Order: sequence, then structure tokens, then C-alpha cells
Amino acid sequence: MPTPNEAGDGAAGGADGYARRVMAERARLLAARGQTPRDDAGRRAAVILDVGGQGHAIDLHHVLRMTEPAWSAMPRRPDCPAAVRGVFGHVGHLYTVMDLSVLLGGAPMEHAGAMALLRPVAGLPVARIALLAGRTLGVDDVVDAPAAVSVPGHPMAALPDGRLVAVLDPARLFAARSFGV
Repeated sequence: MPTPNEAGDGAAGGADGYARRVMAERARLLAARGQTPRDDAGRRAAVILDVGGQGHAIDLHHVLRMTEPAWSAMPRRPDCPAAVRGVFGHVGHLYTVMDLSVLLGGAPMEHAGAMALLRPVAGLPVARIALLAGRTLGVDDVVDAPAAVSVPGHPMAALPDGRLVAVLDPARLFAARSFGV
């Protein structure tokens, strides 16, 4: 059983320790790829996030960095979406911090245990976005699930252990949203 810190919820270790754990897990997965001959067609690496007990995957290509959740409150305009929690500064850039639970139609999270800084996506109204999640379940390979198990809005993917997760595409998640920040 992982400790809260190992699960991404912890207070000890700080953001650097958290990032090292995620990168060590990714290095382990990459090293294992070369040792096990298998068909990698359709597989892609993804960060697996837990949001309200549901698994969600974000392609590793879209994730710049995983970190402990931290943000600063900001004055809110009346048209600011409910998902916006504040801003986070990283390497001279401001990220709009958004509650992934609210973006997916749920209630705001009382406690976020992980934050994903996303790479900028062309065409979005906000250049830099950070997503809050309940916790990080690690980095794993996902493979597209049959269309029969897809849910409206988000395609499903299977983890190596057979669990299904919803695949979140930042362009799709934010394209139709208005940002009043």
C-alpha cells in the first residue's frame, strides 16, 4: 500500500520529490519496454489520474510536468468558469489552474493531490493550463478500447491490467469552453 506521499497526496518530499517519483516510474517503464518483446501498435504512454474514484489518462505528450498542487487565488471576473481555481507560476509563465472534476461535470474537489502542467495547445483561449486531480496513479501504457465501451465525449483506453480509463484530450476538453480569466 503506497503512503500518501507515494500516491501523490503527500506533504513531505515537496514538488521535487514528487517529480522524481513520476520520472523514476517512467524510466522504469521505458527500460522494461526493451526487455519484453511485444506488439506496441496502438500503445501510448499516459499519465493516469484519479478524479473522484474514476481513472483518466492524459497522453504523456500533452503533460509538461506533474507537481504537488499549489496555486494563488486571483480576482475573478463574473464570467470566470467555476473550474478555475487560480493561477500558478512556473519558469516565468502563468498557468490557469483548473479543477478537473468540475471540467468533467462533477463537484469541486475538496482536496487535490496532484497537478498536471499541460503543454500549450494551439487554438485554445488560455495558453497555459494546469489541471488539478485527486491523485496520480502513475505513468502507464494505454491502448485504445473497442468503440463499444466508449462513453460520450471521451474515448476509453485500457491499461495493461485491463482497467478502463477515459482518455482526456486537452484540445477537446477546452475547445468549446469560454474562459473569463
